[in-house]
Amino acid sequence: MFGATAVAAQTAAVPPGRPLAFDEALQLAWRVSGQVQGARLDAEAKQLQAQALERLDGPALNLTGFAGRVKTSFDLDLSRVAGAVNPVLGGVGPVLPGPDLPPVPNRWRTERVVDITSLGLGASWPLYTGGRLQAVQGLAGGRAQEAEAERLDAQDKEAALVAQRYFAVQLAQRAARVRSEATAGIAEHHRMATRLEQGGLIARAERLRADVALDGARRDEAKARSDLEIARVALDRLLASPQPVRPTTPLFVHRQPVGALQSFVDAGLAHHPAWKKIDSKREQAAQALRLQGSEHAPTVLAVANYNLNHGKDKAVEPNWFFGVMMSMPLVGRIDKAKTREAARLEQQRVEVTAEQAGRDIPTLIEKQWRAMEQARVQFLSMGSTLELSQEDLRLQTASFQQGQSTSVDVTDARLRLAKAEIERTQAAYEYVMALARLLEASGQPQRLPELAATADIVLPLEAE
Repeated sequence: MFGATAVAAQTAAVPPGRPLAFDEALQLAWRVSGQVQGARLDAEAKQLQAQALERLDGPALNLTGFAGRVKTSFDLDLSRVAGAVNPVLGGVGPVLPGPDLPPVPNRWRTERVVDITSLGLGASWPLYTGGRLQAVQGLAGGRAQEAEAERLDAQDKEAALVAQRYFAVQLAQRAARVRSEATAGIAEHHRMATRLEQGGLIARAERLRADVALDGARRDEAKARSDLEIARVALDRLLASPQPVRPTTPLFVHRQPVGALQSFVDAGLAHHPAWKKIDSKREQAAQALRLQGSEHAPTVLAVANYNLNHGKDKAVEPNWFFGVMMSMPLVGRIDKAKTREAARLEQQRVEVTAEQAGRDIPTLIEKQWRAMEQARVQFLSMGSTLELSQEDLRLQTASFQQGQSTSVDVTDARLRLAKAEIERTQAAYEYVMALARLLEASGQPQRLPELAATADIVLPLEAE
């Protein structure tokens, strides 16, 4: 039976595999988990995007260049001048000697082709945007906070999954060992029944019952070993380990509660990743409303440009300008009133979500805390059941040897003992799982290795 005091890990033989404590397994899982790494990369990307917009309200300077040929044309309507002047010129010709004066055409058109190379500097500096640029920066910062909260949430969920698979291996190991011992005990009983039948001390039916019991025990042992292989494969693949992992942090139970319910509720209200998500959503909603509320605000920019033009034609010369530019939207194609109302509704949605989380998180914590306490009490109370089962097996075996009990009585006693051992180990496993879920719900899954180290009841590791 399990000792009432702390029992150090005992290994009669060093089992194969890579020894790994729970905190090492947790760190390894965080490094190889696709969900955690994906969330980390997303958080880093969102953080870089937010940092990229930090100078959005600062000056910008652009260098532009152009090389090419430009064609210009000039078209002048001279019909009125021709109508007034040409009759006079026609009358002057006969009076004055010399060449005839050409008539004034009705239109005058000229075209010029100019080769231009230019290099220019253009600068702009937002002087006033009605808070739009700051709102955009705030939205980017809120998305970065949300991505960071998602990363923490992914780590917390991964910690609970690691605990489940890590300690499930030990539960399966113990179940396989108990089933193996039950099979060996029933096999010994079967050999004894065979000898007694051969000596004529028991009926053939008694020996047949021993046959059935042995077959059943072998089936249970085979199933337990299959469950153990499944548990090992699940842990190895979770940790992406190239060799089988051998857990070295045993199942444990605390004799006293690890903390008051209210202490975990307070921790959950302060550290649960959901609060960081809500804070980021609240920031994004506030910035979105700020952005929508400044749609009619003017935009004032300081602008400057220097363009150094080069061309064979002197008509094209270098130029520059600087000044202040202002624009104000008056009529747009988007209904701004509805976008502002949508932003307000988004703010209300965030607050409703926060209120719901304020009720759900304490409820979840209390549920897990009570499940943990139930498993702890169940484990402690099963010590007497285990002791009774051991004594019952001893008495039934002695009675069968004296012909005072049947083969079924002995087999049932051995199976009850195996059942009691497995159920008590299951209770320890349920305790650890409830504790892991409680720590996840209260936003402090990293405390599980610390609490495992301070447990005063430790189940010995299985030596395979």
